Amino acid sequence: MKRRFLLVFVLALLLSAVSQIHVHAYTRNSLTRSQVSPREGTILTDVATRSERHRFFVYENDDRNLISPVGNARIGRWESDIHYVLRAPELLVHINRVMPGGTEFQVRLHNLEWFFRNNHEDSPPDFNCGIERLLPTSYNRLRGTFVPSGVGTGGTYTRIPVADSYEAPFRLVISNVDPTLATIVLTRNVIVGEYLRIPIVARVLNPGLGASVEVVGTQSRTITSTIHTALNANWTLSEEISNNRTTTRVPIPMTGVTQIRVPDIVITENVHATIGNGSFQLTAPEGFIIVPEGWEGTLDSINRRTPYMTDAEGNPIIDVTLGGGLRWRNNILAGAPSYQQNAVSGTDFRLRYRNPAGNIDASILTVELTNIVPSTFRNSGSITISGLMLVAVGDPTPGNQYMTISRFTQMENFTDQRFLVGTIVSGTLVALGRGSN
Repeated sequence: MKRRFLLVFVLALLLSAVSQIHVHAYTRNSLTRSQVSPREGTILTDVATRSERHRFFVYENDDRNLISPVGNARIGRWESDIHYVLRAPELLVHINRVMPGGTEFQVRLHNLEWFFRNNHEDSPPDFNCGIERLLPTSYNRLRGTFVPSGVGTGGTYTRIPVADSYEAPFRLVISNVDPTLATIVLTRNVIVGEYLRIPIVARVLNPGLGASVEVVGTQSRTITSTIHTALNANWTLSEEISNNRTTTRVPIPMTGVTQIRVPDIVITENVHATIGNGSFQLTAPEGFIIVPEGWEGTLDSINRRTPYMTDAEGNPIIDVTLGGGLRWRNNILAGAPSYQQNAVSGTDFRLRYRNPAGNIDASILTVELTNIVPSTFRNSGSITISGLMLVAVGDPTPGNQYMTISRFTQMENFTDQRFLVGTIVSGTLVALGRGSN
């Protein structure tokens, strides 16, 4: 009995030590479901349905317009271009640090646009595509209200959690000019262990393409940037996605004179199981090197192949996190869970500068991944790289700066891409030559 207790105690200590390694992912974001896009006009809604996916069947008698989950209803005139309804996924944002009320971040939809409909007594009806006759609301009346700012433009959804839950309240403010963009505002202080439940009530724009939900992280990384697949492309409609199995972008491009801070680089699978064990390379714009955030050295100080820097608490500055259906396989602790969400630097991922003939080239960074558990159908994944900075080693040309990403080893379907990372504005450069500051 004592031996068993000692084993449990040792395992608990080891689990505690490993859990403290992951320092940059202040939120853990996930999407509750992913489905295949239907062939025609579709909305995502949280109205209760008998199946995950079905088509509208409208009775000829307008007084009996109902959704029929079976295919034997007589189909009458239907004035809307919406033919399918899918159960909306929910974006879950788990909070790993205390955040004050008023904290804001954005959620951007790709190939979707927000499609909440009004049930607020003091506001006029918000009609979209004639769908209100069948689905007057698209959210739980007990959990929130939606107040549009105008017909078809913007509006605010207020999330009201049930009492005694760990769910935190917030406002979702849809942009008046961009129906794919919403700002999330915390309506009170949020503590560690609470989470946000954000319903993705949306309309599909093109069923031939996949659709995703992007969390645009904050500059301080208090909210982690991630992208999650909501709909997989309907391959019978489009083969376009086959040539773009991954997409890479910087959610928050920054501006600088001689350097550009890169809060997050997000790589998203458009086809599941594209990202696995292997490596890819990040190449800086011409005239720049890739260094950890906060680096203040000289070119001479880059004297080792691994760009390893730690913060004041001794934690690695550069971090790699997984989202969606990607996980790390746990090969360290006997008897522990088989999979883990947090990475161990140097074990699950390694960062190396290009090193031809022993000469370190800090403009090219290789990211090596091991212990990856590939994503599965309807649950594709993403990778977020945080804590990088670009520093000019010559006179930078003002304007937009682009990095490139390319497959290096394995991951044969990984997509090479050029993506915007930030902008250089006019200013005076302090040279970073040998021996200078």
